[in-house]
Amino acid sequence: MTLFQLEVFLTVVETKSFTKAGEQIGLSQSAVSQAVAALETDLNVKLLNRNRKGVSLTKVGERITGLIRELMAIKTKIINEAAGITELETGTIRIGGISSMSAKLLPGMIGSFKKRFPGIEVILYEGSFEELRNWLKLSVIDLAVVSENMQEFDFVPLVQDKMVIFLPENHPANGKASLELKTIAHEPFIMPKECDRVLRSIFNAQGCAPNIQFEVRDIATILAMVQEGVGNTILPEMAIPATLPKVSASYLNPQVYQNVGLAFRASRYTLPVVSAFIHEAQEFTKDLSLKLFNSYHSVIVKKENF
Repeated sequence: MTLFQLEVFLTVVETKSFTKAGEQIGLSQSAVSQAVAALETDLNVKLLNRNRKGVSLTKVGERITGLIRELMAIKTKIINEAAGITELETGTIRIGGISSMSAKLLPGMIGSFKKRFPGIEVILYEGSFEELRNWLKLSVIDLAVVSENMQEFDFVPLVQDKMVIFLPENHPANGKASLELKTIAHEPFIMPKECDRVLRSIFNAQGCAPNIQFEVRDIATILAMVQEGVGNTILPEMAIPATLPKVSASYLNPQVYQNVGLAFRASRYTLPVVSAFIHEAQEFTKDLSLKLFNSYHSVIVKKENF
């Protein structure tokens, strides 16, 4: 087993094609296939499923891929140490996020990071909660902006996000600063798909269940449906767009918060670039509630302080 074989294998995994992998690293398709086959022979295990649509990881391949990525990270660290690199000048960091959840955080965090480390390439992946979990497991991404603690990963909290109830303008509770969940639990509810886990736990904690009529991913569509009287919904404050349709917004009473932060695979071999991004994210979000969230409060009808 050689580092060359491992690097070829990772390229095949990322491109999902022997041909594309060869084009990327300057090898023929045959040479790529031989390198992967030799690796499988050395390990005495099948790592990839091959078919007409391309390649996919076997279960063993999934487990091994994460370890290989860690090994490649160690290799990079060795090279950097040998070269006497003490500052982050070059490199790549891959960050995952849920679009509705990360839109208010990632642009600022990435901008702050790039100002300090302009030579670092930042690659952004957008996906669902489960996709982010799988990408972290396979080390496809280094970090993920998530709204809840993934138990199998380390988690650095950055901000607390309030939950907001949205009702049609003609709803009897229109204009109230806060609402108890039980007062609307029996009414038609539009479940935001990316908040499903969090919202179900909130309803459960209040001893009730949502009367789900629709499950929708797009925030703009959800709010448009609320405006048309299709149902009510609950969204994290960070997911609220700058301009709202004609809907009524109220905070939950008692108020519920969810932690939003960075999930990552902890390792003593964690790349310096990952540690640097975590530090920059913490610095950027120190006063975020004052700099950013106050601007959202204007869309919420307030009659008392929260």
